[in-house]
Amino acid sequence: MTKNEMIETPLTATTRKLTSLDNTAQEASYFPYFDYLRILLASVVMLHHDDVIGWHHSGALAVDVFFAMSGWLIGSILLETPRHKLPRFYFNRAIRIWIPYYLAVGAMIAASILKDPIDTKWFEFVIYKITWVYNIFGTPQLADCVQCMPLDGTGNHVWSVNAEEQFYLWAPIFLVILASFGRSPVTWVLFAGVSWYFEIYAPISLGVLAAILAKRYGDFYNNAKARLAFGIVIALCTLGFIFDDHFYWYSPLFSIAVVLFFAIHGKQHKYGALLGGMSYPLYLNHWIGVFVFNMVLDPFGLRDSPLRQLLASLLSLGIAAFLYWFIERKVLAMRSKIYTEKLGKFFTASAYLTVIAGTAYGVYMLNA
Repeated sequence: MTKNEMIETPLTATTRKLTSLDNTAQEASYFPYFDYLRILLASVVMLHHDDVIGWHHSGALAVDVFFAMSGWLIGSILLETPRHKLPRFYFNRAIRIWIPYYLAVGAMIAASILKDPIDTKWFEFVIYKITWVYNIFGTPQLADCVQCMPLDGTGNHVWSVNAEEQFYLWAPIFLVILASFGRSPVTWVLFAGVSWYFEIYAPISLGVLAAILAKRYGDFYNNAKARLAFGIVIALCTLGFIFDDHFYWYSPLFSIAVVLFFAIHGKQHKYGALLGGMSYPLYLNHWIGVFVFNMVLDPFGLRDSPLRQLLASLLSLGIAAFLYWFIERKVLAMRSKIYTEKLGKFFTASAYLTVIAGTAYGVYMLNA
């Protein structure tokens, strides 16, 4: 008999069992390989924007996989969320998304003020970004007005974060408030079909559809045969990317197949926590490394050199690690301590009102 067995009491035995159950529940709801997938996707976007990766669809494909993962994870959360817990959902999303986002947008604005002429068009794009509607009103102007934008459109990549924020607002309406309609697989098949046809965020709908199917029929994705099927889909879509020009036909299917292939339950890995945590600040701030080393190396004729690309990537990764470890990680750890229902309702109202205000402003500018 060991020392631990000799001193165990009914109370400590119960505590041990509860701890074991809690750890098991955490493992059942966590997908550790998503952390590595996140940092890979964010790195692909960074390298695509810096012309290290030459394939012109690489950034869009990485974003589509991000979208599919978001649909899968957020859909799964909302399927377990009762209506009275929605303020907590919005609060968690706001703390997770808003603080890194506004820090990044603030840095872009500050750099732009130092570099760019400030006029009404400049303010227009800034307003779109701070009200989460840049993807609706900003990106359509990219071809004709890129030089009107802060830093000549350097912050254009935030369109995808804006799209995700809008998803966080309308998904609870369907999956929680209108659950009898919104949790039907048919509903999301229709959403996915329409969005696929119009090439607008189909991977998000496919992610939610997969979450609904998993809720109804169990972990259909979590076996060897399913992973073989997902691997075949990934391979066929890859061939489509190589030999066919219709990228947006294959990308949604590729994206959800990748997400489900890596949807393996388990504990979060030690280094995966850091790498996955870095992915969001890296996605938001990867422009900084390019901006800094363009200025530093341009006088030496090295602005477009592999050395500049390497140094820019290393700096951006370092900034992302710093922001996650010293800011985002600590803020996320505080969420449960600072949450109140009143605060949750405040963030809920703020989220909707901000997007409504941005939409109203965008419509006004279209007709001005």
